[in-house]
Amino acid sequence: MPQKNFILATAGHIDHGKSTLIEAMSGTNPDRLPEEQKRGMTIDLGFAHLDITDTEDKDLTFSLGLIDVPGHADFVKNMVSGAGSVDLAMFVVAADDGWMPQSEEHLQILSYLNVKKAVIALTKSDTVDDIEFSIEMIKESLKSSNFENATIVPVCALIGDGIDELKTVITKELKTLPSLEGLAKPRLSVDRVFSPKGVGTVVTGTTHGGGFEKGQKIVIQPQGSDATIRAIQSHSSQLENCKPGMRTALNLPDIEILKGKSKEGIRRGDTVTVDGLGTSSRRIHVEIERTERESKIESIKHAQRIRFHHFSATISGKVLFFENTDLKKGQKEIAEIRLDRPIYTFAGDRFVLRDWSKQFTIGGGVILDPTPPRRSYRTEKQKDFLIQRASKTTDAVIYLGSLLCRDHYIKSANPLSQSVFSKTSITEALNQSEALIFGDWIIDKEWWTEVREAAGKRIKTIHEKHPELPGIDISQLRTFMKKRVSDSKLFELLIEDLCKNGFTRTGTNLSCNSHKASLPSQLVSAGEKLRKALNANPLEPPNPKEIIDGENDSAAMQFLLQTGEAIQLDEKVILLNKSYNIAVEKVKSHISQNGPATAADIRKVLGSTRRVVIPLLEYLDKQGITIRKGDTRELKKQ
Repeated sequence: MPQKNFILATAGHIDHGKSTLIEAMSGTNPDRLPEEQKRGMTIDLGFAHLDITDTEDKDLTFSLGLIDVPGHADFVKNMVSGAGSVDLAMFVVAADDGWMPQSEEHLQILSYLNVKKAVIALTKSDTVDDIEFSIEMIKESLKSSNFENATIVPVCALIGDGIDELKTVITKELKTLPSLEGLAKPRLSVDRVFSPKGVGTVVTGTTHGGGFEKGQKIVIQPQGSDATIRAIQSHSSQLENCKPGMRTALNLPDIEILKGKSKEGIRRGDTVTVDGLGTSSRRIHVEIERTERESKIESIKHAQRIRFHHFSATISGKVLFFENTDLKKGQKEIAEIRLDRPIYTFAGDRFVLRDWSKQFTIGGGVILDPTPPRRSYRTEKQKDFLIQRASKTTDAVIYLGSLLCRDHYIKSANPLSQSVFSKTSITEALNQSEALIFGDWIIDKEWWTEVREAAGKRIKTIHEKHPELPGIDISQLRTFMKKRVSDSKLFELLIEDLCKNGFTRTGTNLSCNSHKASLPSQLVSAGEKLRKALNANPLEPPNPKEIIDGENDSAAMQFLLQTGEAIQLDEKVILLNKSYNIAVEKVKSHISQNGPATAADIRKVLGSTRRVVIPLLEYLDKQGITIRKGDTRELKKQ
């Protein structure tokens, strides 16, 4: 039988019957704490499970993790934890009280978290005479919200009236939701941590973005600690694995509960994930928005202290707007959130902001950059990057394009790993972009063309200024291009690309394919003089100091060496290339026919002196032609 997993969370004012309704639907009292059951109010998150069979398709079952959130103003932070990963909201309003302060705050929180679907449960329907009037009042309160057209179902949880109809409406809404996508990026935001005797640490939360398996290696963020999953439970059942949309308990015996100021361990608000999905940061760049609806403050001030809510994490910090302005109702603005401690987030995640001291909801939004570059606050490059992302926060093409526009290249086989986009959507974004892909490198085409043209122009300039040179030394080109291409591996990629597009690498030099080094007119006579001197006695040439006289001679000799027409064995010996080749063949022939040879043997074969023979043999050793063994040389085996 097909089964789909979803998370349904309650929302609404205190004493409007959220927990009672959950119990009537599932048979489970979600108030797990003794204090909650004693006081008759939800303080922290409560949980229950409900399987609903579709009334139209009996083969389809929805497995619902029910999260009961507190309605009391003092515990709204816990409400945000429960609503952070919700697929469908069950908004509870009591018919006798109607719309109340926490009803409005919960509605705004769900709006900031981008929850699109809700079912309105009008509880205590037996306490009013005119239920239609109550329904109309609720509709009026829901105007201009995501839930303006949500179905309203009158119920009385105590006697069971309307419960079946409520379940039917819920299944209809669930059928309109897309199946939870496995992004291959599993995360579990920890909302409970405890340690049963003899079991070790257990954490609970809602799995999203992917699943976990028993025995799997995981990472605890933001600490970056490693652990292994010993066991998995969901709704009291032992499992081998868990899927997105499941309320899940993970047994992590090799990690402690974090206490006090310790940096090791795990606590509520942490994230269980896997390796390779990015890092945490104390700075995040976001777009903050405020609804047009009623608010307790006129504006969010620049540099205002806030409480940042992201899934089950609540961290204090401050807001710094890029435009140094205050944010009023109905406005949006990009900003940097500076937190008191690191947090692990994804680009595309939603968050809620609450006032630091009075603790009421003041705004929310979307994370645009979970790990912004250092010193990027208010830079034009980062501002353009964030504006581009904010233009369409659900579009992988926009996110990839903004990254390439800012950074020019991505050195990763898995771009956008720390984002809410799947590999499939990222691959599609790559296919739609004009990015160049070289192995693990993804490069902005326009920028790369400019870089390649700049490098090519520099090479051609060297050819024009120094036609006698075989090209530009690659180390000099690296220095010239350093501001554009600082990564050494990317520079090597540039050299490879140049060699595929009209340039040639010869040793340490790079030149245009059409370039042929030639002596400038003022050095021609000096070049001829040097060639003649070196060729007079090819294997017993004069000391360079004896034939180089003045700047022209020095420049001409440099030309012969750089073009390979001459080879320098040491400071005192320079051979013409053709003379060197003759010497090499004679040495190889002699050793092949006669076996290992001494320096004296080679001197006789070449008809030369030790001044030339010793540096020649040492040069041949370096070139891998010969190998020295004691006082003799042998040919090196190829």
